Amino acid sequence: QIVYLSYLNGAPRIYIYNIGTGQQKLVTSSNNPTFSPRWSPDGKSILYSMAIAGNTDIYRVPANGGQSIRLTDSPGLDVGGSYSPDGSKIVFESDRGGSQQIYIMNTDGSSQRRISYGGGRYATPEWSPRGDLIAYTRIAGDFRVGVMRPDGSGERLLTDSWQDEAPTWAPNGRVIQFFR
Repeated sequence: QIVYLSYLNGAPRIYIYNIGTGQQKLVTSSNNPTFSPRWSPDGKSILYSMAIAGNTDIYRVPANGGQSIRLTDSPGLDVGGSYSPDGSKIVFESDRGGSQQIYIMNTDGSSQRRISYGGGRYATPEWSPRGDLIAYTRIAGDFRVGVMRPDGSGERLLTDSWQDEAPTWAPNGRVIQFFR
């Protein structure tokens, strides 16, 4: 199955498309800007970001549809969201402290804490399939791809080019692809 976002007729809607049957199912819809739908590891829920009156927060909705639950509630932009492989934590980016940084929270939205403290801004965090690293884009003049441990330690920049961004992991958790 594939989760995707559609703005058909101007209204943002999240759908699940079943590749085998060709059927699509509406999961949730809104009149507010909505983006970044992501599966939970067990396939039972979907994370997404939604902006209401200039404040963007992260929400979770059951994959079968139903009531969305807001997980973040801070002024500013809380966006993205990538589950740890065991489904217990979510990594996301937020500008609640004045610039984009990486935060981690429990899947119910509790225990939100910042983990990035290097210079510049941090964006597009992605948890590795092995759970040992988080890849991200670091913006300090140039855009560079890096990794750190889930507690924020061991930060390493992997690229050194003009504009490398948006890392994603291969299923083996040892190869990263990104945009340049």
